[in-house]
Amino acid sequence: MKSLPPTFDLLNNYSKNKRTKAYRFLAFVLILFSHFLVHSQSSDFIYGRLIDTNSGEGIPFATIIVKDLGKGVISNFHGDFSIPHYIQQQNDTLLISCIGYKSKAISLKSLRSQEVNTIMLSVAITELDEVVIKARKKIKSLSPRKLVKRSIEQIPINYPSSPFSYIAYYREYKMKNDTYFNLNEALIENLDFGFHTYDQRDSKMRLLEYKVDNTFERDPTLDIKYDNVDAKFIPDAHIHPCGGNELTMLMIHDALRNYEHDTYSFVYVLKENFISNHKFKLADIIQIDDGSLYVIDFKSRKTLSDNKYLAFGQIFINRDTYAIHKLFYSVYNIQEKEKQLIFNVNVEYAKKKDLMYLNYISFNNVFKIPNPKDYAVKEIVYNLDNKGMSITFNNPNDSIVTFKRSNYKVKIDDKNVPIKQIIQDSISNRKIQLVLDNVSDFPEIDENDSTRIKIDFKNLTDIDGRLLNDRTYLTYNQYRELFVQQVQTFGEEKSMSLIDKFLPLKNNKISEFIEPQEYWMNTPINKKNINVPIIPNDEKEIPTK
Repeated sequence: MKSLPPTFDLLNNYSKNKRTKAYRFLAFVLILFSHFLVHSQSSDFIYGRLIDTNSGEGIPFATIIVKDLGKGVISNFHGDFSIPHYIQQQNDTLLISCIGYKSKAISLKSLRSQEVNTIMLSVAITELDEVVIKARKKIKSLSPRKLVKRSIEQIPINYPSSPFSYIAYYREYKMKNDTYFNLNEALIENLDFGFHTYDQRDSKMRLLEYKVDNTFERDPTLDIKYDNVDAKFIPDAHIHPCGGNELTMLMIHDALRNYEHDTYSFVYVLKENFISNHKFKLADIIQIDDGSLYVIDFKSRKTLSDNKYLAFGQIFINRDTYAIHKLFYSVYNIQEKEKQLIFNVNVEYAKKKDLMYLNYISFNNVFKIPNPKDYAVKEIVYNLDNKGMSITFNNPNDSIVTFKRSNYKVKIDDKNVPIKQIIQDSISNRKIQLVLDNVSDFPEIDENDSTRIKIDFKNLTDIDGRLLNDRTYLTYNQYRELFVQQVQTFGEEKSMSLIDKFLPLKNNKISEFIEPQEYWMNTPINKKNINVPIIPNDEKEIPTK
């Protein structure tokens, strides 16, 4: 079965001036049915934040399930989450779990309104006793490499082969200095016909709700399309235009679901390339609620990337079933003094009725755009009447270097023209006038002769010391994430409008729904717009069974 062309390629020979000159294959393509009711106002929610007891840091990607409701959310970047206020009135219980931490069950009634409730999670005890010794003896003949190999071979057994569906919260945003930009959110429903099918082609999605969140910072320059050259690009990578919309671009990065198809460097086709492309080491064995997991570290072989890139991560494998619970993968450029992130993928599956279903997927890539504050010339006008040149800059100029005539070289018909005087504009400190000398020595210049006049600049700076035409770039992280709220282990196709996978979500049609159920967008906490304290919560913990 032939896959669609890859959309994201690592550059093998990176060039500042010609970033698209040569590149190495690296695919980044992200490639449902129930009903919902959206609650969006901050006053309608109870807010929580999960905190690591030891480090005091927020815990992202933890699962928070409303027990009796059977639906839930995944904690955000800082460990925060939201639950609709009306659910709290139902006297339900929150079941909180995260790989590597002890699970916790707390009463929803213990969470307070008008504040961010902090909930502490303790790190799960590492298996450093005789259990590990026995486990190591058990796998003595089964190396970490063979463990991973077996886990991939078991995918057809451990993951669904018949149709199923899920409803999920999707979001896309940019981040810089811990600040969210251009947050767009959606609720989607996915009908998946099983792991033996080609997800990008066969799965059917419905758009249940879409929201451009204007309560967060928005910068239109961050949403321009990747040109892979200068206007917007990913260092050392190339994005093909045929990969699909933002959601499609995310879903193909699920290397487990697409284990028979191209995904990303250096996984490529998981079933065929993952083992041969990496080295493996058993790092740990950790407890989960219903068993334990092998934690296996891996990194890419040097021969793959000529010491230009380093890929590494972790894979979490069930000790009993060999099901893969989690795969974390990062690729870095190691040609600089400090390694530079290119992208990472974090995908987790959870067990339901003896099979593994998607819990969440998060994909993050670095991109760069020109710094809009760079000092540049906006306009040059030759005045036919006074034989002078009017120059407008984008920033206020440094008055000392701006009025040095040696910093300019004007030519007409490739011959130097002396500058008699430099005059500051009386209205704008971004504009100057060059008064030229001996212009009469040249044939008359008219409005069609612009190519006869040339001007070069040197050593010009603005009032903040930025050098003219010195190109710099701003670096951002772009996130695309999908968090499953509820899984149905059966799937039924409905004759309703589907998502066009090559059309941006904002341009897709919202699908109609019947028999409304309750789902919500787990919007990150916006400190600017939610003026509530973040204080420890006196939660009432309920023993987990």
